[in-house]
Amino acid sequence: MNSDKINRRKALEKTSLLLGGVLTTSIWTGVLHGCGAPKELDWSPKFMTNEEAMLTEMLVDVLIPRTETPGASDAMAHRFIDEMLHGYFDPSEQKTVRNGLKELQETGFSDLSHAERIEVLQDLSDKAGQESETSFFQIMRSMTLLGYFTSEAGATQALTHDPVPGTYEGCIPIQKYGGKCWSES
Repeated sequence: MNSDKINRRKALEKTSLLLGGVLTTSIWTGVLHGCGAPKELDWSPKFMTNEEAMLTEMLVDVLIPRTETPGASDAMAHRFIDEMLHGYFDPSEQKTVRNGLKELQETGFSDLSHAERIEVLQDLSDKAGQESETSFFQIMRSMTLLGYFTSEAGATQALTHDPVPGTYEGCIPIQKYGGKCWSES
């Protein structure tokens, strides 16, 4: 019976495949422009206040906690979110995030236990499912997953990483590999 259960990490990996429909134009614009969070120790947020950045770091660690693989903050997903908000989100989306972070601060999120934080985010998730517009939770979840799974840590340690084997040989004599062309089927 234990083999039928799925853990949170596997569930996140599977739902990340479905995110194509959830990601906004702003997110895709940032990804296509090569947006990457700097990996500096003396990081200061570009969009968020320091308090909002710390809250975001706590939030991403509830969504993707550290297990046998790095968590979202280890992959600097919170910095990725700040960079995306600063450079690629429109003012209405920025306002949604600011208001959501303010509401999260008002719940005392940073003083809650991990289990209580999960409950708060579950409530936000339930509420987001009832809203017609893109919610704070939907934006933060999407950005956390995108930031995590496109980071080096997420792509190589949480996902299966299989770099293309061998070297590229652009122009080779056909006789070197059997004298026949390769088919695509």
